[in-house]
Amino acid sequence: MKYFLFVFLFTFSKLSYAVENPWDRPLPFKEATVEYQVDGTMKGSKTIYIRNYGRESAEYSDLSMSMFGMRQVQKEIEITTPEWVYHVDLEEGIGSKQTNPIKYFRQEFDRLSKSEQKTVVKNAEKYGLSMVEGMQGEVKKNAAKLHGYQCDMTKIMGSEVYSISGTGFPLKVVSNAMGMTQKEEAVKLSKGAVPTEKFALPDGIEFKSDPQVDKMMQEQAKAVIQNLLKGETAGSAQRNAFEQDPENELSPEQQQQLQQMMKMFNQ
Repeated sequence: MKYFLFVFLFTFSKLSYAVENPWDRPLPFKEATVEYQVDGTMKGSKTIYIRNYGRESAEYSDLSMSMFGMRQVQKEIEITTPEWVYHVDLEEGIGSKQTNPIKYFRQEFDRLSKSEQKTVVKNAEKYGLSMVEGMQGEVKKNAAKLHGYQCDMTKIMGSEVYSISGTGFPLKVVSNAMGMTQKEEAVKLSKGAVPTEKFALPDGIEFKSDPQVDKMMQEQAKAVIQNLLKGETAGSAQRNAFEQDPENELSPEQQQQLQQMMKMFNQ
């Protein structure tokens, strides 16, 4: 359910901007490398390589966790393009891919007339902040300045996320969820060209997609857009669905996505 959560939250975070398509909000740098230090239950490092103002990214994580005297290692790669999201588990040597859910939102939004697009944006702004408050959250604009960028802070569901204002891109995350404490903080942000090889898929790994998941994501995008067009609180329905389905219990990573996207509701 990771991608459904991401799609839903990305929808509302982006719709608050008067841009040609709300799902195409660029980062303030064309290319960059962002290095993170990770402390807490999971320890290690993450590096995110950015291209095309954030429309393409490659995230490399090298984490470990000790539990009951055993050490669990997590080494993963996630490469995102406008069309696909590829995930690689380097420890298991397996991979998967799914259609980038943002693609479906762009398509659904572009199908609307100009007046309908304005209605969708207006309703997203109307319901966004109330949804954050309804989940006992809060948003503080310009709460900190990290690596030269003003960052807004979203506090929700036991976590705080500091993201570059106007983008939802996190530079600091502090969470306490499901008995796990975690802190991820950017320790270095370098603007400039990134190595092309970082976006290459590893050899010897087969990437399979699930057509049913893709279909569900497409239907999800259509439903959210239509609900916003009608002025219905799509967020409540989505939140209830996660609460009612035990399989949708949020991991710390998913909670991070929830917070960093929802923080933009108050823009």
